[in-house]
Amino acid sequence: MTLDLAYVGVHGVHEATWVDINQPPVGAGWNTPNATLGGLSPAAYCAASATHPTPFDQCGVLGSKPTNTKVNNAIAANEAASSPYNGQFPYLNEIVQLGNQDFSNYDGLQVTVNERTSHGLSFLAGYTFAHALDIVSADATDQQPYPTNAYNVRLNYGNSDYDMRHRFTFSPTYLIPGRKSPAQMLQGWSVSGIVTLQSGLPWTNSDVTNDVIGTGEFVGTISSALQPWNYSGPVSAFKAAPHSIPQLTGPATAACQAAAEAPYAGNAQLISLADAALANYGCYAQNGGFLTPPAFGTVGNAGRNRFRVPNYYNVDLSVGKEWKFKERYSAQFRAEFFNTLNRADFAVPAANSGGLDPGAASQFGCACATPDVQGNNPVLGSGGPRHIQFGLKLLF
Repeated sequence: MTLDLAYVGVHGVHEATWVDINQPPVGAGWNTPNATLGGLSPAAYCAASATHPTPFDQCGVLGSKPTNTKVNNAIAANEAASSPYNGQFPYLNEIVQLGNQDFSNYDGLQVTVNERTSHGLSFLAGYTFAHALDIVSADATDQQPYPTNAYNVRLNYGNSDYDMRHRFTFSPTYLIPGRKSPAQMLQGWSVSGIVTLQSGLPWTNSDVTNDVIGTGEFVGTISSALQPWNYSGPVSAFKAAPHSIPQLTGPATAACQAAAEAPYAGNAQLISLADAALANYGCYAQNGGFLTPPAFGTVGNAGRNRFRVPNYYNVDLSVGKEWKFKERYSAQFRAEFFNTLNRADFAVPAANSGGLDPGAASQFGCACATPDVQGNNPVLGSGGPRHIQFGLKLLF
C-alpha cells in the first residue's frame, strides 16, 4: 500500500475577460441630478418624503422600470450622459473590449491511497480539499457576463464556477476466489466499483431583468452585468433544490422588511429606496435566509457564487466474468450499473431558464435538471438515472 500527499497551488494572471469600457459609473442612472426632475436625482425624487410618504408613489414603479415617463427618461439620460464615450459615439450604448484584467487562484490538498492486489483485493482512493477563486470562470465569449463595475473588476472576485471544496473517490476491485468447474462457471469472476462523493458546486444570483445598479446593462445586447441582490441569513438556507425558492410578494412581511433595510442602517434615503424595491420586486425567503433587492443605484452584498447545490453522491458497479481459451485467447463478459442506487442529483440552476435571476421569479433557485441533461450529454453524462449495460468481448 502507498500513501501520497500533495499540495497544488495555481495563480493565474492577465486572464482574458470582456469589459464594457463605455459603462456609466455604478448608480449613475439613479443618483445623478436631472433638470427634468427639478434638479433631483431619480432616487431622491422617488424616495419617500413628507409630501409622498409612500416610497415611489410618484414614480409608479411596475416591473423593471418606473412607469412614470419623466423618471424613466431621466434615468436613461443620466446613464447616457455618464457613459465615457457618449460625446464621441452617442449612438453606442456598449463598447466591449477584450482585456486581461482577470486573475485566479487555486489551492488544493490531494491525498491518494493505492493498494496493490492482496488476497484478491485492490483499490485506489483519492481525496481533494481545494478552493478555487476567480473573477470570471467561463472562457472569454459573448455569453460571459460583464463585471458589475467596469472600474473595479475585483468586485466580482469570488468562488469559481467549478469550486468543488471536497471530492472523494474510491475504486475497489475484488477477484472472487474460484474453483474448477464445467465451462469455468465458478471461476474468473470479479466485482469492481467507483464511489464518488463531492460537495455541491456554487451558483450566483444576478438580476438581468431590472436596472438595479443604474448602468443600463441589465438587458445588454451582448451580455449583462452581474447585479446581485442583498442576502442575510445562513448561506446553506438557499441550497438549490428541484423547485424554485419561494418568493414573497405583496405587502412586505416584517422579516423581509428588516432584511431589506439592514444594509442601509442610518441612511434614510437608501432605506426608503430599499423599501420601494422590496414593494415592487418582493423578497425570497427560505429556511431563515432572505434575499432582498438592493436600494436602487446600489450593488447588493450577495456576491458571486455565494450559494451552492446539494452534494453529489454516486455509486457505479461492475460484475465481470472471464473465460480462457488456450494461452492466447480469452473472452470477457461484463454487466455494468451506472448510478446503481438510482439517486437523483441536480445541477446548478440554469441561467437560460431564469434560475439565476431573482427578477425573473418563476424559476429562481431551481435546480431543475440533472447534470447530464444540463450538460447536453444525457447518454454518457454523470447524474442521470440508473443505466445498465452488458458487454462481451474477445481478447487475443
